Amino acid sequence: MSNAGELKDLVSDSPPSSSSPAPYTPSPTVRAPDAPDTGERSTDEPDPEPSTPAPDPTEEAFEAISVGDCLAVHDTGRGGTTSVDWSVGAPPDPVSCAGEQAQVQVTAINTACPTGYGKSYWGYRSATTGDTTKLCLTRVYHTGYCILGRQSGHSISLALMTAVACRREPVPVPYNQIMHITGVYRAPAGADANNCRRAAGDQTRYWAARVDDGATLLCTTIYQGS
Repeated sequence: MSNAGELKDLVSDSPPSSSSPAPYTPSPTVRAPDAPDTGERSTDEPDPEPSTPAPDPTEEAFEAISVGDCLAVHDTGRGGTTSVDWSVGAPPDPVSCAGEQAQVQVTAINTACPTGYGKSYWGYRSATTGDTTKLCLTRVYHTGYCILGRQSGHSISLALMTAVACRREPVPVPYNQIMHITGVYRAPAGADANNCRRAAGDQTRYWAARVDDGATLLCTTIYQGS
């Protein structure tokens, strides 16, 4: 950006003497380059200020997250079995990973996210900057909490990124069960639902999944509360 300046043409001619001829030497003319020689004041228009994109609060929320952070975020299940419908539109402030509010943990950012049971990702592309931020997430489970399930006959598929209130109420299609988490254990070799029994003679029907790359056994039953 250039500042306006005052430009004048200064012209002063000295006529030759009638009694003593001398070489004619004109006075210098002072002007800015390319300025018209009008002898009038000229003011340049300032260059326009460069436009600054409006801030994108959602992008800023994504960029504020670090690897290792835990978030109170879950899949609502409203996206069905083909997509994830996150419970909030932008990442909230991190919570303690040791607390029961933690539902996912960020394991990597802006990279190819690992796949597996209890793993997903959350991406956002800013319409303002065109940049994309991607959070790789691993689900954090708590005994006593509930997730969604899809029952067909005796088989139940667990929606491992979901969370739902532990009460009998309608659930989003295609799910038809609320599953109560009865235990989160270190998985022994070959662990299955039989390892979920909490006492000798326990006749409870369990549905289980090995998460955290097989290191953790997640045990559930159909929620029977009111």
